[in-house]
Amino acid sequence: MSSPGRGRRGRGFAPLVVLGLLVAACGTGTPDEVRIGVVAPLSGPRAAIGQELVRGAELGVADLNDAGGLLGRPVELVVTDGADLADLPRRVADLAETGRITALLGPESPGVLIGTRSPLSRRGVPALLPSAFAGDLSGAATPVSRIVPSAHAQAEALARWLVRERGIERLAVLVADPVEGTAARDALRGGAAAGGLPPTAVVEAAGAAGELTTAVAALRRAAPDAQAVLLWGWPDAAARATLAVRELDWDVQVAVGSSAFVGTYRALAGRASEGVVLPFPFREAWFGPELTTWMLRYQLAFGLGALPGLDTLVVDVPAVALASYDAVGAIGAAVERAGSRDPADVAAALPDTVHEGLLRTYTLGAAESWDADELFIARFHELGVIYDVDDRLDADAQRTFWELQVSAEFLLDLAPAGPARRLVERYLGEADGPPHTYRAPAPGPGPVARPGAGS
Repeated sequence: MSSPGRGRRGRGFAPLVVLGLLVAACGTGTPDEVRIGVVAPLSGPRAAIGQELVRGAELGVADLNDAGGLLGRPVELVVTDGADLADLPRRVADLAETGRITALLGPESPGVLIGTRSPLSRRGVPALLPSAFAGDLSGAATPVSRIVPSAHAQAEALARWLVRERGIERLAVLVADPVEGTAARDALRGGAAAGGLPPTAVVEAAGAAGELTTAVAALRRAAPDAQAVLLWGWPDAAARATLAVRELDWDVQVAVGSSAFVGTYRALAGRASEGVVLPFPFREAWFGPELTTWMLRYQLAFGLGALPGLDTLVVDVPAVALASYDAVGAIGAAVERAGSRDPADVAAALPDTVHEGLLRTYTLGAAESWDADELFIARFHELGVIYDVDDRLDADAQRTFWELQVSAEFLLDLAPAGPARRLVERYLGEADGPPHTYRAPAPGPGPVARPGAGS
C-alpha cells in the first residue's frame, strides 16, 4: 500500500501537516482555522490501518474545503504516528497542546483518553474513534465516541445469530490483536454471553505472528467440541487464522469481525473465506450511486484493487476510511452548530449534532454509536459478500445484489466519465472466467459453506 501522502494530487485534497513539522503555525491561543488531529499507526505492521484512516480523513477534509471550509476558513489535518503505544500519551498531548486541534480522530487504543489525566482534558478536546473496536469508554473526562461497532456489539450480534439460525451451543474465540488484545478478549467474552453463547474457551495469540496454526490448534485442544469459532483480529490476522482452521479441517462455523469486510481479508484468505460470517451494518443506500461513487473516488486516488481469483472487479469497502470520512463530517457539523473552533464549544455541540454519513446517520450523545440490534449477519460467497443468512433482510434482494457485485457490470452505470470509468472498463474487459454462481447456505451444524462444496 502507498504511504498516506501518495494519493494527494490535484485539486481537492486536504492540507495535511505532520505534527513534527508544525512549528511556526502553532501558538498558545485558538488558531484561525479548524485543525483536526489524527493519531494512527503510520509505521510498523499496522501501518495499513493508519493509512486507511488518514486517507478517509483527507477525503472528508477535502469535501469540507471544497464547500468553503468551516467558519469561512480552510480545514487542516494534523497527523502524528501512534504506532508506539508507550509514546502515545505524549503524541496525543502534542496534538492537543502544540497542534491546537479542535477535535481528534483516533487512537486505536482508547485507554490513553480515559480518566482525568487524559492528554485531552486541559483543552476539552473531543475524540472520535474510527478504528478502536475495544476498550471501555465510560471513564472519559472529555467526549469520546466510537464511530465503528464495538467488539462487544459484534460478538453479541454474532452470538444471537449462531444460536438462533445455526443452533450453536459451544463457541470458541481466538484473539490475535497486539493492540487491543486484553480489552478485545473481555469485550468479546461479554458480548457473546449477552447474546446467549458464552465462549467455552478464549485463546490469545500474537497478532503479528506469521502464521496462526499453532494458536488455532491450541484453541481446538481447549474447545474440542466447539461448533463455531470467532476469529478476532485485523484483516490479515483474521485471514491467517481462517486458513489455519481450514488446514486443520476443523468442522466449525467460522466467524470474523466486521473489519474483515475489506478486500484484504478475502485476498489473503482466498477460497478459505467461503461461508465465513461476519456482523456488519446494512443500509440500502450503500448499494446506490453515492457510496459506490465514493469508493471509486477513494480507489482512484489511492489505488484500485481487484481480488485475486475473482475474474472481475469487486470495489473494496474500506471500513476504517469510511468511518474516518464520516467522523470528519460529524466534526464539521458540530463546528458549524457551535459557531466556534474552540474544542470545548465543539464538544458541547456534539451531543446535539446529527450528521448524515455514508455508514449511518450519527447522533454522538453517547460513547457507543452502534448496538447489536443495528448489525446484520453477512457471509462471504465466491469472494463476494451477501446478507442472505440474516432473516431480517430479503434474501432474493440480497442475491440480486450479490450477482451485480461479482459481475460489477452495474459500475458502468455509476462510474463518472474519465479515469474512473476507464479503470472499470479495463477491469471488466479482463474478465475471462465462467460466471460465478449463487449457492444457498448449507444447513447447520458445521460451516455455512465449506470451500468447494456443492449446493
